[in-house]
Amino acid sequence: MKKLLILLFVFLFGLQPAYSQSPDKLTLFKQKVLPRFSTYFSLAELTEKGQLTLQASEPYFTLASENKKAVISDIANSWKDSLVIVRFDTRRELWGWNARTSETKLLDEFDLAIPLPAAGAVSSTPKMTMHPWFFYLGGQFAGDSQKNIGISLNTRLGFFLLLNRWDFATTLSIGSSGNIEVAGTPYANIGLMSRVHFPIKKTGFSPNIGVDMTLASVGEAEPTYVPSLVVGFSWFVGIGRIDVGVKIGDLTSGMGGYTMFPGMKNAK
Repeated sequence: MKKLLILLFVFLFGLQPAYSQSPDKLTLFKQKVLPRFSTYFSLAELTEKGQLTLQASEPYFTLASENKKAVISDIANSWKDSLVIVRFDTRRELWGWNARTSETKLLDEFDLAIPLPAAGAVSSTPKMTMHPWFFYLGGQFAGDSQKNIGISLNTRLGFFLLLNRWDFATTLSIGSSGNIEVAGTPYANIGLMSRVHFPIKKTGFSPNIGVDMTLASVGEAEPTYVPSLVVGFSWFVGIGRIDVGVKIGDLTSGMGGYTMFPGMKNAK
């Protein structure tokens, strides 16, 4: 369906037919046009089908949508071709240019690190693509030098603020804590966690670091806020990923579990 929409945009709205670009045109573009946008793009190349591909820098992806469109529109008007591809790390954007109206439109955007829906599967909405939801289920074990231990069942429900880079989630932990020599005390904690991810290309691994703020309630004691530093890594498997991490605060605790992306349940 997405390919059909792109074809309709190209052929029904007056986009120029795709044609093989000559090396001379690309050389001229690099000399005359690309230097004007050196803050946002470091390299220009052609695909096998002659489509312009731009290697973006981080400042480009901090631009507002309208500012991005203005930049690509200026480039597309200079390049005079129907499609422009922007890439940065695992992220991709596909822009279309209407030769008749000089209108530029974002046709598609995606992240190669996020599994794509299988052929024939119902497509996610743009909002879900930009901010995929996730659900985490796992366990946690904590201990200190005084033989105090804690064991819990953990859940997280959240979403990504940036594509597979920065997430935000609510947390819930139910478990028991106490000294190893006496009976444990049940507890329930709620909190907020935010992490930044650093996916490693072509490996499926993604280290992460973030912060956690928990409202801890143990027994009949007054609830207290407990901040922690969170470090760990993820490994993409199936419709989600295996998450392993450590929370560093008043107590150091290890945690592990599986994060599921409901929107990706039909992924290959």
